[in-house]
Amino acid sequence: MLKKSYTGLILWLIVYTVTIFLPAFLPTDDDGLVMRIIMGWTAIAILLLMLMIYVSEKVYWINGITYEEAVEAGSARRKTFALRHLVHFGVFSAPYLVFTVVAQILGWPFWIDIIVFTVGIIAAAVSTVRIRL
Repeated sequence: MLKKSYTGLILWLIVYTVTIFLPAFLPTDDDGLVMRIIMGWTAIAILLLMLMIYVSEKVYWINGITYEEAVEAGSARRKTFALRHLVHFGVFSAPYLVFTVVAQILGWPFWIDIIVFTVGIIAAAVSTVRIRL
C-alpha cells in the first residue's frame, strides 16, 4: 500500500536549496564555470527527484496527480508513469551535462548554456504533459 508522505520531497527541496549556493563559494573568478556548475547540478537534482519518485512510486509528487489517483493506479502503472518521466528528464540531463563540459573546455560564453538549459528543461517538462497515469 502506498503511504502518503511528502518527507522525501521536502528533504530533496532542502538539500537542493542548500547545495545550489555552494558553487558561489568556489575559489574562482570564472562566472561561467560557476553558472555551469549550478545549472549542471540542477539538471542532476531534477533527475534525482525523478529517480526518487520512480523508486518510491510517489507519483503524486508530480503536478496533476492526486494521491487517490496514484493509489487507484496500482504499483505497475505508477512505476511505468514515473519511469517515463525519469527517461524524459534523463534525455535532457545527460546531453546537457556533456554539452556544458564541452562548452567550458571550448571557452564558450555561459549565456549559451543558459539558453540551452532553459529551452531543454522546458522541453523536457512540456514533453511529460502528455504522459498519463
